Amino acid sequence: MAKLSPSSDATQPLAGSSTVEKPSRRSSGLRPWAILLVGTLSLTAVAILALAQDRKRNPTVKEDTRAQTADLAPAPIDPVRAYDYLKQICDLGPRPSGSEANTRQRNLVAAHFQKAGGVVKEQPFVAADPLSGQPVRMANLIGSWFPERTKRIVIGAHYDTRPFPDREFDPQDRKLPFLGANDGASGVALLMEMANHLAQSTTPWGVDLVLFDGEELVYDREGEYFLGSKEFARQYKQARRSKTAAYTYVAGIVLDMIGDRNLEIPKEPHSVQFAGRLVRELWTVAKRLGAKAFVDQRGPEVLDDHLPLNDVGIPTADLIDFSYTHWHRATDLPEQCSGESLAQVGRVVSAWLALPEPAAK
Repeated sequence: MAKLSPSSDATQPLAGSSTVEKPSRRSSGLRPWAILLVGTLSLTAVAILALAQDRKRNPTVKEDTRAQTADLAPAPIDPVRAYDYLKQICDLGPRPSGSEANTRQRNLVAAHFQKAGGVVKEQPFVAADPLSGQPVRMANLIGSWFPERTKRIVIGAHYDTRPFPDREFDPQDRKLPFLGANDGASGVALLMEMANHLAQSTTPWGVDLVLFDGEELVYDREGEYFLGSKEFARQYKQARRSKTAAYTYVAGIVLDMIGDRNLEIPKEPHSVQFAGRLVRELWTVAKRLGAKAFVDQRGPEVLDDHLPLNDVGIPTADLIDFSYTHWHRATDLPEQCSGESLAQVGRVVSAWLALPEPAAK
């Protein structure tokens, strides 16, 4: 799954921005009051710039007031059924990219999407195995509802699992199978449950549910993250540039590790930076629905599938609980997860989807 951003002290390029360097400690020679004034003005300028960038990056979803005033219509998400999907996925065993179980999972979800009324297609691509260098065939899976609509929302989750539980301290435990109940299966299970309700949704948008492959074909530090979302973003950008895409993604949501029994989803900082309005609307909806898992505070910076989408102009929020103690461990099993946690996230996301489209200015 995702990984934490490096320390904010270090030089670190962010999605959609140039490299951020540490400031010099050399004195400016200004008096203290002048330094305070300059600092205050600088912070104000940064805030104004961030707001301007937010407006530029997300022109369609203009105001979060609609989340405050509109009637909410969350889908009747079934927690028992969602949890059953999670267990069904885990019953396939470990599902790393290129594996037979990975393919079986993709076929399982494709059939489910089709039965629920979605138009399904695969987005195949090839990447090199980080250890052997051999090609690994991968595929994103896209299920589309209301395909005729040109303004669309993408909701994604990675469906591959880590090759082995590399956060185990005992080397012998690293040889145990990694089922990825929360880190992998939870997001897919919720997409399967949400698919049951999309045909009846009052959403004004077209909706694409996407399973990203190759999110973590990584062995310790060997390998590249987010291969599937990068490929999805690359193809979208190419289609927009060549004008072969008749649609525009106005927003995106990534679901990652949202099944924890003790679920707490803070506001991920990159999401706030690049999709601020979307984050505000989601947390406003969550508050109105009494979804206590949505914590009104900032969490750690996380590198995840939302960054490639933001890089190509899709304002995307990452819904993730990175406090999960079984992350990348063999103990990431269904019993660590809860259908109620899945349902809580599903109700918020489906209610947000059903908000009326903002009136154009």
